[in-house]
Amino acid sequence: MAKFFRRQILHLAAGAAALPAVSPATVLGQGTIVPTNAIMIVERTHYFAKPGLATEVLDLRRKACAVRLSMGLPVGEIFIKHPRGDGSEPDVAWQCTFADAAAREADLAARAASTEFQSVVAQMLKQIVHFDRQVFSISTL
Repeated sequence: MAKFFRRQILHLAAGAAALPAVSPATVLGQGTIVPTNAIMIVERTHYFAKPGLATEVLDLRRKACAVRLSMGLPVGEIFIKHPRGDGSEPDVAWQCTFADAAAREADLAARAASTEFQSVVAQMLKQIVHFDRQVFSISTL
């Protein structure tokens, strides 16, 4: 009996060790797994420059990234309109990835509290006709 119980324990331990280390999740019907913990967040901003001011908008976005760096925030990535686009694209786009929603909220709060960052925002608003912000959660494949 003790030998049988010992084998069960060893078998369960081996099975548990073989499982991948995963974060807590809820399993729905048909194998769909929905994470219940933090998920990566992507913030993407689009800047549509006033006519003839695309270079100035790019320079200001670069300045905003430098301010972010000086504040200890992630710099993110800057994208510029490709000449072969269809014309509907923003002149400049910026994207940053955050570990979770709390990290993004902390980033937003730091930006709002920075007079230097807010100064760049005020300058940017004079150079653009339209701005939009998109926020996404990263989906696993």
